[in-house]
Amino acid sequence: MSVYINPIANGITVSLMIIYLAFIPVLIYQYRKNGTFLVRKNIVLASFAVYMITAFFMTLLPLPSIEAVKNMAPVRANYHPFLFVKTFLNESGFIWNEMGTWFRAFCSPSFYTVAFNVLLTLPFGVYLRKYFNKGLFQTAVLGFLLSFFYEATQYTGVWWIYPHAFRYPDVDDLIVNTLGTVVGFYAAGLLDKLLPDPMKDKSLKTEYASLLRRLISLLIDSIFVNIVYELLRVVVLLAAGKKENTIDIVLYLISVVIIFILIPCISKKKRTFGMTILKLALRDGKGNVPRLSGMIMHNLFIAFWLNVAVNIIGMIDNAWIIIFLQLAVLGFAAALLIISIKNKRVTYFWEKFFDTYMKADI
Repeated sequence: MSVYINPIANGITVSLMIIYLAFIPVLIYQYRKNGTFLVRKNIVLASFAVYMITAFFMTLLPLPSIEAVKNMAPVRANYHPFLFVKTFLNESGFIWNEMGTWFRAFCSPSFYTVAFNVLLTLPFGVYLRKYFNKGLFQTAVLGFLLSFFYEATQYTGVWWIYPHAFRYPDVDDLIVNTLGTVVGFYAAGLLDKLLPDPMKDKSLKTEYASLLRRLISLLIDSIFVNIVYELLRVVVLLAAGKKENTIDIVLYLISVVIIFILIPCISKKKRTFGMTILKLALRDGKGNVPRLSGMIMHNLFIAFWLNVAVNIIGMIDNAWIIIFLQLAVLGFAAALLIISIKNKRVTYFWEKFFDTYMKADI
């Protein structure tokens, strides 16, 4: 079974890495376009990516070395349709009118290899019908093309990376994989109620800025803070020729002021880079651009609690100051949690104090 388990494990691992790298860009795109994170749609997209990569790996892995393939006799392709039927009847011991032979026959490689090939493309048929709105004929054609890609990859030695084919290209695989896609098409009809429906995702462009959207904005701003900080460190290090924690703290504070104060002050809509990318904006209680002093105090408050206090802790040697900052951060988190529980929703209590509210820039 390792011939199946290892490619599946590798496919899932690679898929999760791709999903991890794509998560933030997809999140930003959906917030900008839809004003919300489309949970069901993303589940479908992620599962489709996992399936496609894993299925491809199952037709390709394990990969031998090029030297091993050079020393290997070329693999001859099978061009005889339905050879798998003859192989099954000859090798499995199956006798249709003797029930005792059925179980042994279904456990033979001549059967489960074909069965796995059907299962390989069955999900593809489900996706095509349920999520890509393809008809039966289109599903069958696309299933055939997918299988043809697999077989062509094998036949060409992974598109001529290898000197010749090292896996067994088989016309029967085209037939069985296409059949699997068609079976998946009909299975989608039976499983329709159980599968997630992206149409139920609400694409609402509202003024409400969710916690996740705010955090992504802060993450982006933090990245810019660190970029500016590292650039300043390089300049100072080249000029002074030495590194000190005190200088690092000052440089970091300057970087925070540049990103959270200077950039919003000189920008037309009074926004940080993160707010611009996530289409967020500060508004006062009347929906207007807030006073400059309110914007500065709001951004300084956020920059300190969610940026400076966390990052500067690692730059300080004094244990008492570290403890104080840690307690301050915990106190802020506790206050946010308690007030939010009391109001039965996430409550950003400082916004009312500064009369600056984070809104989606519709």
